[in-house]
Amino acid sequence: MLNRFLSILLLLVSAFPLCGQEEPLNPLELALSGVVTVAVFDVSGEDQVLGYAGARKSYTDIVYEKAPDMSDAFSNGSGFVIEYKGAYYVLTNVHVIDAATGEPGSIKVYSITRDEYPMKVVGGDSFYDLAILAFDGEQPGDEIRPLSFSDKEVELAQKAYAIGNPLGQYPYSITDGIISGKNRLFFRPTTGRFGFLQHTATLIWGNSGGPLINEDGEVIGINTWIHTRNDGGQNYLFSQLNFALEGELAQHLFHEMMENQGRVRRAFLGAVFASSKGLLGGPESPPFIHSLIDGSPAAEVLKDKIGYTVTGINGQPVKTLQDIVRALEASDPGEDINLELKQGILSPEEALTAEELTGANLEKVARHFFKTFTDYELESGSQGVELNGKPVKSTHRIEVAVSDIYPPENATFEVQPGKMAYGMASLGEIDNYGRGGFFRVKSLQDLGTAIRLNSLEGHLGADLLDEDKNLQRVRFFMTDENMDEVKVLFY
Repeated sequence: MLNRFLSILLLLVSAFPLCGQEEPLNPLELALSGVVTVAVFDVSGEDQVLGYAGARKSYTDIVYEKAPDMSDAFSNGSGFVIEYKGAYYVLTNVHVIDAATGEPGSIKVYSITRDEYPMKVVGGDSFYDLAILAFDGEQPGDEIRPLSFSDKEVELAQKAYAIGNPLGQYPYSITDGIISGKNRLFFRPTTGRFGFLQHTATLIWGNSGGPLINEDGEVIGINTWIHTRNDGGQNYLFSQLNFALEGELAQHLFHEMMENQGRVRRAFLGAVFASSKGLLGGPESPPFIHSLIDGSPAAEVLKDKIGYTVTGINGQPVKTLQDIVRALEASDPGEDINLELKQGILSPEEALTAEELTGANLEKVARHFFKTFTDYELESGSQGVELNGKPVKSTHRIEVAVSDIYPPENATFEVQPGKMAYGMASLGEIDNYGRGGFFRVKSLQDLGTAIRLNSLEGHLGADLLDEDKNLQRVRFFMTDENMDEVKVLFY
């Protein structure tokens, strides 16, 4: 009799949490309450170098009642909420918010109830395209349920679901697919990095920064990009080639940034690696040591190894500059780095201890680039970064984009005598027609960061202001001692 009474009591207790709900919500519907739409309301011309228990309405009813009013927004994307040490944060892509001015109200997010929350950037990494936003003032309401990262390893062909705001017009759209590749390489801006899932859950512009989740409603990735190709000036989108930053890597980067004042700690050697571009479309050369940055760990250790080919780092074989990125991105400040080198019959090994890529070391990168590859040297002025012609140069040549419009669309480049001084407005990647994706430059640290992110392309573009405040778009080329163009990597 007693056993029967206990069984009935256990049944009643287990059923109690379901009171007030007609049926349990599935994990995908629960995930909706942790997704937000990210909108930017105040932009500059360049990018920055950053539970309803017993509810009558379901999450689905709330989400799709009507769309949030973002008519005044300049751009928007997606994001999702996570919890860290009792506070809520939003994760999204850097490229969703990097054009924002940073002024109060320039970034806002919208919850499933269309409530609007001002946000501020508290961390970010342009290399991995991951940004952290904090609620600025008003804290999130209880309509928001944070998402959790999955602790299970992602498997090939497992089901995956993308949630986001495609085209900025269809918030909380869900698409499904499978995981079709792991540890893929992603180039943005030009220096690539590994650690991206390839999947077939359809993405479109506006999905950026939204979560890729598994069938349990857990985050396995952050949707970042869609493969596109430009053919004859026409962009083609490949809807089955979609990519998301791996959840495990994203979670690691988030924690590192939260524990390090919003930034990822990186190793710094002070070595400039390069690869000569093949003539007439031929293969690129193996990577070699191009030059060394003064006052860096590499300056003394590798001073007699300039020109040597790099064949391995920390036991990993090296055949391309991207192999160097893979090896050194996995290295930490203070770690011993072992370089395997080759020149002729010589195959020496050199070991050096990495420093941290601090602001001071980023300034060294900026100064080294302009000293080595241009006719200009850098100064930090009252209004930002200034370029001044080198005293030993008489021409101060500069390659200018010639176009009838600004920004250029179909420019040609001409080498012209430059001015003695310029103000640096922005710098980044540039194509053969003068079009580019630039980062605004307010300091030598900004400039060093933009150089590291973009120099692997083989040339850099910039917007410069002359003494008369005229804006010019220019291009800087990197060359080796034979004046052949090279792709360059700063580490």
